[in-house]
Amino acid sequence: MTDPKGDRLFVNLSAAQTKRRLKGFGHGVRKVHSAGKNQAVIIHTATDRHLDELKTKFDDVGWANRETDLSQPIENLRNIGVVSGEWLREVGIKTIADLRDIGPVQAYQLVSRREPTCGLNLLWALAAGLEDRDWRELSDEEKNELLPEIDEL
Repeated sequence: MTDPKGDRLFVNLSAAQTKRRLKGFGHGVRKVHSAGKNQAVIIHTATDRHLDELKTKFDDVGWANRETDLSQPIENLRNIGVVSGEWLREVGIKTIADLRDIGPVQAYQLVSRREPTCGLNLLWALAAGLEDRDWRELSDEEKNELLPEIDEL
């Protein structure tokens, strides 16, 4: 059943970024609210083609009709900054759940093929981030365990 104020679309951008992306869009967008770090909720009345257009605007960062269906954006992973987040999204890793599915080694390989300037610090950041640790906390032993996996894939 539709909420009289509108349906909700949850996206992996901040409210400010979402508003900028929607500037001039219209098509039933009523409000944009923050839904947490780097996430927003769009209250809308869009249907059919307009709803498809609305969702398409957020395909690159991820969207869902229910908050529980939207994994946190990759930028929310500890140790990941704006540039690393962009690199990961460019290779199709938009959310922390995507990273968990693919694993830090394969994610690193995908990024390093596209961005040869990325170093092993990205691998350390991804592996540690999945454990909610600072990348500098990884021991030499943990780092050395990841290196052979790069060659195996």
